[in-house]
Amino acid sequence: MQLLELLRRYHTQAAKVAVVVGTILLLINQHDALFGYEKIQWLPAALTYCVPFCVFMLGKLSSERDCQKPSGLNVPFSRYR
Repeated sequence: MQLLELLRRYHTQAAKVAVVVGTILLLINQHDALFGYEKIQWLPAALTYCVPFCVFMLGKLSSERDCQKPSGLNVPFSRYR
């Protein structure tokens, strides 16, 4: 299965995961900027949301490829006698 097909199929689920995980990571990594006097670093903040999205999509791609491979359990029974 191609990555673009997976993107069409799972983009909303990946976006939900990215929002939840990205927000938690943003609170951890940019705590001083959000609740203190530091300036927010916009590139790391944006990447904080992109990384969980990409990890989710690549995990789905890997899972789909593994499911398409033969498991090796369809070996004739006579080989084990």
